[in-house]
Amino acid sequence: MSQFRRGFKSMLPIAPGIIPFGAVMGTVSADAHMSFFQTVSMNAIVFAGASQIAAVELMKYQAAIWVVVATGLIINLRFLLYSAALSPVVQQEPFTKKLFSAFCVTDQSYAVMSAEQDKFRTNHEAVEFYIGSCVCMLITWHASVIAGYIFGNFAPKSISLDYAIPLSFVALLIPTLKNKKYILVAVFSSVVSLLLNDLPYRTGLMATALLGIALAYFLTRKKGNV
Repeated sequence: MSQFRRGFKSMLPIAPGIIPFGAVMGTVSADAHMSFFQTVSMNAIVFAGASQIAAVELMKYQAAIWVVVATGLIINLRFLLYSAALSPVVQQEPFTKKLFSAFCVTDQSYAVMSAEQDKFRTNHEAVEFYIGSCVCMLITWHASVIAGYIFGNFAPKSISLDYAIPLSFVALLIPTLKNKKYILVAVFSSVVSLLLNDLPYRTGLMATALLGIALAYFLTRKKGNV
């Protein structure tokens, strides 16, 4: 099986967590009286779920444009960390693949590739796998946003699909906990994220990531790797 197909298939179990999120995005856009063209265009250009919803909500209440842009940038700060990790992997790839890889960075696609990183023989295989997961993510996200725009938020509240997203990440995280150092960093990050959850503009997420990286560096600095 090609790495592209493996990446595509690896994203499929996460799709149930993406669908209700996309439906909410489509519903919010419709409620804000955005046209179908505007919704699809924003979805194609921005492709960042949480910041899209925040931006639409702010525009709905006629917030200043700088507030909308700043909010989106703050919410998406975590992608700086993902991009830094992906940079050496895509370094030798053609510009078009680098551009597509950068555009498609999401929590889900990065998590899927990270969970499989030990199985790639070359960076090229990792990139092909990553692109496959991104294509699956793109299809699922765009289809669910369009469905949400047309039909509304069709996910029954009684099913509580909001839990599907964090649960999918837990499923990806567990296989990566290879030894005590990994577990320690994971537990530390979990506790810190709860303590910093109330920081404004979701900066607690970025602070948690930086503190987790600092701890991982401290634990591995003598050997240089885990």
